[in-house]
Amino acid sequence: MYTHNSRISMRQFKILLLLQMFNMSILVLPNTCAKIASRDGYWLPVFSLIIGVVYIYVITSLIDRFRGQSFVDYTQAILTKPFGIALTIFFAIKIVISTGLELRLFTEMINLALLPNTPLEVIALLMLFVCYYLVKSGIEAQGRMAEILVYFVFVPVILVMCFIMYKADYEQLLPMFQWEIQDAIKGSFMTSVTYMPLEFVLVIGAFANRPQKIRKCCFFAVGVITILEILIIILTFTGIGTIETEREIWPVLALMQSIQLPGSFLENQEILMMAWWIMSVFMYISGGVYVSSLLIGNLFKFKRTNVTVIPIIPFIFLVAIFPDGLVYAYDYFVGFQVKMGIWFLFIIPLALILIAKLRKVGAHETQP
Repeated sequence: MYTHNSRISMRQFKILLLLQMFNMSILVLPNTCAKIASRDGYWLPVFSLIIGVVYIYVITSLIDRFRGQSFVDYTQAILTKPFGIALTIFFAIKIVISTGLELRLFTEMINLALLPNTPLEVIALLMLFVCYYLVKSGIEAQGRMAEILVYFVFVPVILVMCFIMYKADYEQLLPMFQWEIQDAIKGSFMTSVTYMPLEFVLVIGAFANRPQKIRKCCFFAVGVITILEILIIILTFTGIGTIETEREIWPVLALMQSIQLPGSFLENQEILMMAWWIMSVFMYISGGVYVSSLLIGNLFKFKRTNVTVIPIIPFIFLVAIFPDGLVYAYDYFVGFQVKMGIWFLFIIPLALILIAKLRKVGAHETQP
């Protein structure tokens, strides 16, 4: 346990990444997959895993070449200082926007399921202030929090899944293999952007106490998330049907509302079932706040990088309240993920590796 430094164990790193990937994208993923591939939508995460492996190899190859260096340092070493600064600012803006849109969908879900009379702005501000309290303590505090929350998130998920599996109507998945190849390719890419928290590794990889194991941790996190995505899509299709899944913006929430746990005496039991997503989304938003503030702090070479956390929060809040309604927020969220998600998952890391090799900058790759 690393209490007084900026290091996290590989166990913390792995759990933190896993929780950050289990975010709002999972709630809307069945809807996206149903629209693209109908009953065969649960195959899309299988194909997206191949793309995710490529993301991992590119990202981990880059950070291993500049092991222990910050994103700001190695981008300036590769691209020269002016271009490195521009890329850092672009990365920070991208994370602020994605975090803000994630926060907006989170507030919409809370408003629908828990607090229908509470303004979205109040919910967003409360979440940001709670995230600030965690983020200001650094990466090690987030790692310790992840170790605690992982049990509260995934144990209920597994129990509820087991119950739904028992009562599922698997005929909803028939007939199989009715997709078009172009739809499968498009859907696999769109599903692969659910791995977007991998881009955080470009920054927090410098804090891992055993950086040579980062790749294995990423494989573990992506593998677990892929299995969960497949199961959630299958259970949503078999629970409420593919037609209803295409119609619902929150198909997973509709699934939770439709089931009745044995012996339950609660009227709105879906509230308890959605509690795990609140914790997981909290970790993702905290990660977005932390990484964006750290990028700006390193860029200006502040001794205490947490001083940039508060200035970042208003920008995330403004992004969150910008969309005019749930439909626009959903469209912005999905559109931004699809159009911008791949940049720091693949395109920019690959370009940085190629330029670094051409300029002979950085150490030789030693990661197995």
